[in-house]
Amino acid sequence: MTPKPSTPAMYVVTGPMAAGKTTVSDLLARQFEQGVHLEGDLFLRAIKAGRVDMTPSASEEALAQLRLRYQLSTASADAYAQQGFTVVLEDVVAGPMLADYRTMIQTRPCHVVVLLPSLAATQQRAEARAATGYHHFGIEQMYTLFAEETPPVGVWLDTTSMTPEQTVEAILRATGREATRLEISEYDPAWPALFEQLAAPIRRAVAPFDGRVEHVGSTSVPGLAAKPVIDIDVVLPSSDAMSEVIAAVCALGYIYHGDKGIRGREAFLWPADTPPHHLYIVVEGSKPHRDHVDLRDYLRSEPDEASRYADLKRHLAARHADDRQAYTDAKDEFIKEALREARRMPRG
Repeated sequence: MTPKPSTPAMYVVTGPMAAGKTTVSDLLARQFEQGVHLEGDLFLRAIKAGRVDMTPSASEEALAQLRLRYQLSTASADAYAQQGFTVVLEDVVAGPMLADYRTMIQTRPCHVVVLLPSLAATQQRAEARAATGYHHFGIEQMYTLFAEETPPVGVWLDTTSMTPEQTVEAILRATGREATRLEISEYDPAWPALFEQLAAPIRRAVAPFDGRVEHVGSTSVPGLAAKPVIDIDVVLPSSDAMSEVIAAVCALGYIYHGDKGIRGREAFLWPADTPPHHLYIVVEGSKPHRDHVDLRDYLRSEPDEASRYADLKRHLAARHADDRQAYTDAKDEFIKEALREARRMPRG
């Protein structure tokens, strides 16, 4: 099989009932030195009185119990990960909830995997099961919820003709990149050229939608020390073609990760055969777009502030070398103040 990540990670495995989630999740968890398979519906089954199941026209109580189940399962998964386990969290998470579910999880990297065999295969597998999970949803109805109403977050696998072992291999191949220790590098004059190299296929893909591609983030500021990871914005004139642009970017090998908790900014994991970089889709003039551009332009125009920011990043990287979220959070106050200053400056 593909080499397994040596650092803890989170895998969220979802899909309609009878998609093979339990078998695949159990096998996947066994691939790691320390692996946990956590079934989200454990927290549903724990309710022995007063349980209200989800239905196509769910009540407020059913939705509240679903949210509670998600809160408990993601918190438990994070607790295992904090102890060094790689966690495979299995649950049925569909529709717009999938992107929100991922943001409830604190562990990074967090890989979403959607198993979606064909409708015929799903029906055949469901009929062969001794018990059915489709208490209130028809099989076709549940399949449609995933196929037509769920955003394409994460890795989607048509497992119609795949064995569980082949499915696990595909998951590891798509997500098995090791987390690296957080380090700040001195500015590299080659970064703009690397941006252009990465941007070229993206520009071709988004050109039919009037999208443009911009270099943002610290590597776009000449002289600024930074993590050696290029940040790229795909800027659209409106959100009208957002779903088509997401599909076009995914066709290049990017893995869609939803907004990751920042509304108006769609994020992607880079293709496995490219250098690490961050790709976002934003709408012209939106808050995420303005934040990216205003911070970049402010640091370009204020070298003393750029130098102060570099010093802060070096200090925080040394302090939080193994906790990227803590590093990001600790930069927040500087970034907020820089954006306030940027927006006070007259625009030429």
